[in-house]
Amino acid sequence: MLKPENFYISFCAYAVNFMNVRVHHPVEALRMLGANVAVHQKEIGFPPDAPENAVRIMVLQRAFLSKDAWPALVKKAIQQNWLLVVEYDDYPENPFNAAKRANSLDWERFRMCHGVQTSTSDLQSVFSDYNEYVGLFENQLFRMPPPINRGDKAVRVFFGALNRKDAWKPLVGSFNRVLKAHPNLQPVVLHDKEFFDALESDRKVFQPSCPYEKYLQLLHSCDISLQPLNDSVFNRYKSDIKFVEAAAGGLAVLASPTVYGKTIQHGETGLIADQPRAWEEAFSRLASDSALRKQLGANAKEYVMRERLLIDHIRDRLVWYGQLWDKREQINQRLQETYPELAG
Repeated sequence: MLKPENFYISFCAYAVNFMNVRVHHPVEALRMLGANVAVHQKEIGFPPDAPENAVRIMVLQRAFLSKDAWPALVKKAIQQNWLLVVEYDDYPENPFNAAKRANSLDWERFRMCHGVQTSTSDLQSVFSDYNEYVGLFENQLFRMPPPINRGDKAVRVFFGALNRKDAWKPLVGSFNRVLKAHPNLQPVVLHDKEFFDALESDRKVFQPSCPYEKYLQLLHSCDISLQPLNDSVFNRYKSDIKFVEAAAGGLAVLASPTVYGKTIQHGETGLIADQPRAWEEAFSRLASDSALRKQLGANAKEYVMRERLLIDHIRDRLVWYGQLWDKREQINQRLQETYPELAG
């Protein structure tokens, strides 16, 4: 394997909401290994100081360039001896970015590049239909949080997600019945004001959108995390990062089988519920059984420390980048044969 200091990596990040887990934390970890990494927010950057013998990787995160700009960028990368890697960690047919997709190459982006990196095995399978070189780098935790000691006796219940109304709306009646039966519960809601308003509790707390570190502090001040996720094509390709973040703080997680059923061991590292009645029963168990909460949280935290810390996986990226670099001539040939406009 090439030494980390031989790698020059340019991260071009476009999706601000995902920059910590998919950009900033991997960048920090790569720098800790000794790699040369630059970050460009919402712009393209070819660092001019990369030596001729360096491994040159440009990672383009969630970019929607125009149909003319994308081929021009790929051609420039080939001419300047850089590899263009597309970083994408969601199913591309996102209902919230239809306009951007219409003005871009959409799915063709994943073919017109040197490689694709993503966060789940399901996405890896999807992108493999377009590109032979797809690197799988699951979302990991950058560091374990410090313990938080609270003096109050409330059992704090965290909910923090965007665009989950389809998931929580059928369950809000169940949630309210549990809140009524267990007045020691204190709901803590991040982002979703509509969900907050639907909860029937005089102890509930609302936090608007906030920086990532503050989100983690708020999350880790709680005892239970509710993670409902509706079963849809788009949602099935999401990662389990919300479970990992909650588990790192020792929270007892109650989640939907979509996505989380692949990671959570029901009854060991969390609870899985599919129907409203199952959600109500499981939530009620967590509310009344402190020993169960603590055991699930401890088991989940041990899982994260054992398997989901970024520092234990970051070298895999350099290995994959190095393998991609060794194949750059044949990849360039494939690109130029498939897209003649990239030649010359």
